[in-house]
This record gives sequence, structure tokens and C-alpha cells, in this order.
Amino acid sequence: MLEIYHYWRSFMKVNKLGFLSILALLGFMGFTVSIPFFGFFGFAQYIRYFFVTPDELFQQNVRKAASYGFFSGVWATGLAIAVHFLFPAILPVNIVLVSCYVVSMICFTISLVVLEINEQREI
Repeated sequence: MLEIYHYWRSFMKVNKLGFLSILALLGFMGFTVSIPFFGFFGFAQYIRYFFVTPDELFQQNVRKAASYGFFSGVWATGLAIAVHFLFPAILPVNIVLVSCYVVSMICFTISLVVLEINEQREI
């Protein structure tokens, strides 16, 4: 039981934001399945978070960036659904859902980078 506790405590120190980089493995499907899968290689930039110590300020920045990403996704979803119902031939449902996810992830990533740059300037 003691070994499990020490293993779990060492796992708790790992920055879990780095696990988003696993989605970069889907980029290899671009070589065989479809070209748009190459976009998943963008998630490889999250590998660097395995080497960042998650202190309180970092967690606060991630929470801020996540809230920006969430609310931008909600806003984009509402806008895309309204456009889909007004002009159904222009915007299919699958494009609506994918575009809202992409908007959310881009806003999360950009806001996290901006918050990290501001943190570096303060130090």
C-alpha cells in the first residue's frame, strides 16, 4: 500500500496539461486517411507542459484560459446554430460542431500563451 501511495504522489506532480499532446498522434492519420488530420500535429506543442511545474499561478492561468475557451465555444456554437438554421445549405451540422471545437481550442491556446507571456514579463 505504501508503494502505491508514493507512485500516486509522484503522478500527482505531473502536469496533466501535457497529456493533450497525445492528440498529436492522430496527425499520423493524415498520411493515410485524409489530409485534414495533419492539423492534429498542432497539439504537439503541449508536450512542453510536461516540463512545467504546476504552481498556483500556472493553475490560475489555465483556469482563466479554459474559461475564455469555454465561453468562446459557447458563443461560436450559438452563432453557428443560428447561421445553420437561417441558411442550412451553407453550413452543415458537422461543420458547425467541428468549427465550434476548433474556435474553443484556439481561444484556449492563444489565451494561455498570452497569460504565460504576461507572467514572464512580471518576473
